[in-house]
Amino acid sequence: MAVDPLIVKVRLDIILERVTRIKQIETMTEEQYLKDELLQGAIERNLQIIAQAIIDICTHLVAHNHWGSPKSYAGAVTIVANHQVIDSALADRLIHLVKLRNVLVHLYLKIDEKIVYQSARSIITDAKLFTDSILEFVDSK
Repeated sequence: MAVDPLIVKVRLDIILERVTRIKQIETMTEEQYLKDELLQGAIERNLQIIAQAIIDICTHLVAHNHWGSPKSYAGAVTIVANHQVIDSALADRLIHLVKLRNVLVHLYLKIDEKIVYQSARSIITDAKLFTDSILEFVDSK
């Protein structure tokens, strides 16, 4: 079964849309962010959605290309990187986001808002790198 470009592109659009929603964080200091609990909740939710879309894309690529069975969501990102769809340094940063998503969703630990702040700032650039790499791969098929 081939990769479904529609499934992938819809999720890429979600990533880019949600990144647009968090872009205001680029102009904020960490102190400003830490004082705004309403904004923290909005950023957390958008990061959760971005991470889930990344997971969905990676698991879709792994499954439809018969690249094995990842043991975790982070494993799916690693497999995609191992097949040179995305850069390994980018994969490492995305794995961090995927793990943060698990904390946000399941409340395993107290949420460290400083980590959320740094992750939000990082994904603004990383989302573009991810979407460009994924589109290049899907369009080459």
